[in-house]
Amino acid sequence: MVAAPELAPAPVFPSSRRRRSVAFLGTALLLLTACSDQSEPAPTPEPEPTGPIAGVERDAPLHSVDPAKVAQARNLPDTYPGSSASADGSEATVTLRGGEPGEDYRHGSVGLSLESTDLADPRMNRDNADLVTVLDSLHEPTLRFGGNSTDRRFFFTASDEPIPKDWPLNEGEEITKVTPEDLKRVAKLAQRTNSSVIISANLARYHPDRAGELARHAKEAFGDRLVGIMVGNEPNGFYQGKTNDLTIKGEDWDQETYAKQLTAYAKAIHERVPNLRIVAPGAYSADWWNAAADAPGTDPMAMAVHQYPLSECGSQWEHQEPTVANAVDPATRDNIDRLVGQAAEDAADHTMPLWITETSLSACSGSNEITETLVAAVHQAEYSMRVQEHGVERVAAHSSLASCEGGAPMSVLCSNGTLANPEEAFSVRANGLALALIASIPEGNMVETSTSTDNLTSYAVDHGNGTVSVVLTDYRNPASAKDRTTNLRLPYAVDYATQSQLRGPSWTSEYPVASLFEDHKGTNDNQGSSPSPSPTGSASASGGAASSAPDYPADPNVALSVERALQPAGRQSVSVDGYGLPITPVGERPRVGGVKSGSKTVDVTLPAGSTTVLTLKKTQLSPSPKESA
Repeated sequence: MVAAPELAPAPVFPSSRRRRSVAFLGTALLLLTACSDQSEPAPTPEPEPTGPIAGVERDAPLHSVDPAKVAQARNLPDTYPGSSASADGSEATVTLRGGEPGEDYRHGSVGLSLESTDLADPRMNRDNADLVTVLDSLHEPTLRFGGNSTDRRFFFTASDEPIPKDWPLNEGEEITKVTPEDLKRVAKLAQRTNSSVIISANLARYHPDRAGELARHAKEAFGDRLVGIMVGNEPNGFYQGKTNDLTIKGEDWDQETYAKQLTAYAKAIHERVPNLRIVAPGAYSADWWNAAADAPGTDPMAMAVHQYPLSECGSQWEHQEPTVANAVDPATRDNIDRLVGQAAEDAADHTMPLWITETSLSACSGSNEITETLVAAVHQAEYSMRVQEHGVERVAAHSSLASCEGGAPMSVLCSNGTLANPEEAFSVRANGLALALIASIPEGNMVETSTSTDNLTSYAVDHGNGTVSVVLTDYRNPASAKDRTTNLRLPYAVDYATQSQLRGPSWTSEYPVASLFEDHKGTNDNQGSSPSPSPTGSASASGGAASSAPDYPADPNVALSVERALQPAGRQSVSVDGYGLPITPVGERPRVGGVKSGSKTVDVTLPAGSTTVLTLKKTQLSPSPKESA
């Protein structure tokens, strides 16, 4: 393990207003001295507390600080600990193929899905520091509003109509009214974070004109950031038996009826917003997504598919239960390929883009052995790459604005407070770190790869600027398997490689979300003299020297602050390079040890239970005399 050096205490600079006050006070005291021999020296002004990064104020939200400055303050080592190949030689191989580049990989391909009712949540605003930080970390994400609430509890009105009284609701549910003012508020957040937006119209309460008005006001609010409108959510699940809580249609609900209603909605929407993309059906069944694609009058359209690979919440299909064993089983990845591969073929047959507007490892309610864990995070990182290799253009991981305490445990993000009284601060969970790591990969084109074993997957993106990103996911048990040397075989020579890594000590490890909401006032001890990633996924602090700065009140509405970003996640936690957000920028990442410049192979040691992003720098060949003449 490489110990990081201590950070020097940050300098303290008084504000210009305080300097003017001091100057005025000094002048006044000089005048008093001329009149009295009993004058006292001017009091020394109390220094204004600054944060652990020079020039950055205390408790600054992460979105306001260059991530490179945070990475530098973390003092990551030049060489990534444990990355050098062992003397025993390689135990797995990854081959990058030459030839023509494949599918596009671009920003906006990774994003979040939220409930339609979340549009009415006042916390969804441009001044919520943590939400801005999270969305910024996803680099131009797609922000989709939909989910089960769309057809059951979401009521849009542009004329302040009263909330309907005749909708059937389950115990504890209530209808949420959304207005054009809500759309404008969320639009300001989307603009600040450069997010694209998909909204959804209520299909169960059949009202095409209301959907048209929703589209018109959404277009006015979001402008070109509005990339589509979904008509309903998972219509294949509208009837699930008379006693099922999710049933909202009768036994006569079928694909033919759905297709007719989809056509009517598309007509009403396009009358108000011509050429707005219809997004449908948001289903997990090929019969239904093809019914949507064949419905007349829906062009332009994106085929929307939902996938939750381990959502057998009872015991009917054991291989689809939400367990660690199923999450790491190659058969689960094969099932993903079958569904997404079929959707990709069907979308291509209809010459329309394919979007996955809802996904997560499981949709089972409540906690189980995979929620909030490393195995869910590793899945989310690997899945985000896997489906893009199939040609999926947008992927939205389903999430919630509810509190961490009592909210949906598979959600990418959650807030402080309680389920009944959620508060302003937000954090990501382990799967949110995974999304941010994948989103940090620059745009480019996918490159064909292969691996020598089915417990290691690989993806590559050529950025067209002499660099290539390689994503390696190791599915071995981190609690029992040893580190494994992996050999990358390349069609070109490289000068060096850098890396960033998602990992934890066991598949059930979690990211310590709760610690981000704890009071941290009175800490000016520069604990940003930060740890370095270790071969065991732990982080060892080198211990900074404490200063005499006074206590300060931490902002209760900001969890993702600079101070917290400089605190290591801890030995037993999921982390990326030992930390949470922000993800270390590509240019600040430690190098892989032992890489020889000019070599067409790279040996790197990978820990079990991890997703590693390598950045390879191609060797730039000098032109021949004839070429340079």
